[in-house]
Amino acid sequence: MKKLTSMVLSIGVGSALLLVGCGSTDSKVTDGVNNMLETTEQLSKAIDSGDQAKVKEVGPTLEEQWSSFEDDVKKDNEDLYEKIEKYLDPTIAGSEASTLDKEALGSLNDKLTDALKELDK
Repeated sequence: MKKLTSMVLSIGVGSALLLVGCGSTDSKVTDGVNNMLETTEQLSKAIDSGDQAKVKEVGPTLEEQWSSFEDDVKKDNEDLYEKIEKYLDPTIAGSEASTLDKEALGSLNDKLTDALKELDK
């Protein structure tokens, strides 16, 4: 009877740890996406107002935010990972450019925002 009880407890504890681990990955991705969406919103406002200094300040932070959870996205959702990467790199590069191309950067930022929202579903 003791062996059975020990085995049941071991399985229960192992299952709980597995579920906690899965939840933390989902939470990490959700938190990361939400942070990036806040940043793309700030970037959009800076682009619309033509505030190049703010664009240069906000845009590069996207890379740091993305790097905190991108491996989880790549592992679980390769297509959305590639879609986000497709728009992320040019958005960051455009935000660091010496002259602000509002139309091009705005479009890239919008597409990045859409891809992030798709991941957040």
